[in-house]
Amino acid sequence: MHISQLHRAIERGECSLAFVSERGERIRLDRCVCTSFHSSGQTLNVKICASGEIRKVNRYTIVEFNGKEVYL
Repeated sequence: MHISQLHRAIERGECSLAFVSERGERIRLDRCVCTSFHSSGQTLNVKICASGEIRKVNRYTIVEFNGKEVYL
């Protein structure tokens, strides 16, 4: 999946994604929902369904969406 398609796909509801943290760790979020986009779509807030925790994720660090590789 190309990064340009991510914005539309993530708005469809519950999803899973993986991203690379600032420390270089790969973090996987299963069953999460995008709650908002910020900074012209560069960052997004996702709510983890199981815990209710909100995480801020930079769109360009996402490497997987619903089991599909995300590329630039």
